[in-house]
Amino acid sequence: MLKGKTILITGGGSGIGEAFAKILSQDNKIIICGRNEEKLKRVAALSDQISYYVADISTPVDIDTLFKRIANDKVVLDVLFNNAGVVEKFEVLESKLSSAQIFEKINTNLSGGIAITQQFINQAYKSVPALIINITAGIAIFPVPVLALYSTSKAGLSVFTRTLRQQLKSTNFKVIEVFPPHVETAMPKEIGNTAKGAKAYDFARKTIEAINKGKIEYTPGFNVVLLKLFSRFLPKTGLNLIDKVTRKQWQG
Repeated sequence: MLKGKTILITGGGSGIGEAFAKILSQDNKIIICGRNEEKLKRVAALSDQISYYVADISTPVDIDTLFKRIANDKVVLDVLFNNAGVVEKFEVLESKLSSAQIFEKINTNLSGGIAITQQFINQAYKSVPALIINITAGIAIFPVPVLALYSTSKAGLSVFTRTLRQQLKSTNFKVIEVFPPHVETAMPKEIGNTAKGAKAYDFARKTIEAINKGKIEYTPGFNVVLLKLFSRFLPKTGLNLIDKVTRKQWQG
């Protein structure tokens, strides 16, 4: 399924996005985008099948410009990985984030992904199989209170994924949702989460294998099962427990 395709990976300059780009470039043409050109250049240098565009997906103008440039370069995308994301602790009684910063984070995790999906669908061939792969998180199933913005936006992306799948069920588009476990990248470390987790390359490889097997949801790890149980049977107790554990783990 993921072979001989032209693939756009948002947030492809590091972490999980970089791992996807590296593996998929063996059999596909890869385009990565992100804010940091130096990171994008480094990943693009890994393979002559990887190219990049600088684009901030929290900004509508950058998204529109990105797809105009792709069209001008005579490229038609077959696959979209909505992978870009930002995470930050957010305590509403203590937060110093400006309104603009709050919008930027929500846009990166949610609104930008929705806008990119719309642009992707508009440019894609309507008679050729196409994939939309949304990277959400276990946190979309059950929130972590100290990560209020991230929890909210990833839950929104998960809802969008399910509604999109329903809307596109009779078309050439297939919609896939991936719930990553804790993956050892720079992003969790920025909020103090230094716990051991999956390696980005291993997670990306297993995700690709799941997609190639035809799965429309990929939920590796026990955490997702536990979060689903909390959500269904112990919402209040689960929320208190997760809040206590994460605060202890990330704040010392």
